[in-house]
Amino acid sequence: MPPTSSSPPPAPRSLLPFLQAMTYADSAYPSGRYTLSHGLEGLVQAHRVQGADEVSSALADHLRYTAAPGDGVATAAAATAGPGRIAVLIDLDHELSATKVTHELRRASTRVGRQMLQVTTEVERRLGGELPEPLLSYAAAVAAKETPGNQAVVAGLVHRAHGLTPRDAVATELTGLAVGWAGAALRLRQCDHIDAQVVITAAHPVIAGLAVQCVQVASDLVPGTGPEPVPCPGSGHVYANSPGRRGWRFLGRASPGSDLASAAHETAPARLFMS
Repeated sequence: MPPTSSSPPPAPRSLLPFLQAMTYADSAYPSGRYTLSHGLEGLVQAHRVQGADEVSSALADHLRYTAAPGDGVATAAAATAGPGRIAVLIDLDHELSATKVTHELRRASTRVGRQMLQVTTEVERRLGGELPEPLLSYAAAVAAKETPGNQAVVAGLVHRAHGLTPRDAVATELTGLAVGWAGAALRLRQCDHIDAQVVITAAHPVIAGLAVQCVQVASDLVPGTGPEPVPCPGSGHVYANSPGRRGWRFLGRASPGSDLASAAHETAPARLFMS
């Protein structure tokens, strides 16, 4: 057996994005996602979801009609936007907030996003690095309260900075959601540990297909190249010549049942999760 050196050889660069994806999809990553049930607790409280089979079915619906059309497309769009696209990213961030109907959904998204941004910044600082563009400018905009800092936008930028493709960035985030959903089901006593893994594994084909679809939609929202758009006077963060501006109508969710459950969950006398 050949002798081992005191320090391991550097990892192949092609493997680093995969390792980063595993880090961010881990439920132990300190972004605060463990405080979220992604709407499941509200559905359980309303007696609309009971038992492992319904948890799995509800997750598939949530991925298709809520997470992917909103956060998934936003993650892909952010991961597609290149340097110099900060204005488009701010526009995207505000548009995404507008699709989240209840206060708890908006608060949960920005709380996790800002925490993820803070952790990423601190990790880079301790390793002697700094955030690349456009993540650096976006972080400054979040700190200045010029943009909300939604999780999906932050995640897209962070994953892009670590070399993930937009498709893989979306898949990573949707997988993290599935893991969180199953974990919440376990804590809500809707399944056991094996059921939770069944729920996650059953969602994998759905996630794989949705990741591709999100990138296709995002390509109509935020092109990765082109000049910085010019803001319309008096219109806030709406940009007249943004190539993807007409596509904002494709960003959003169609889940009135989940939104109603979320509204009831906000004022529930007792709850385990923030959302």
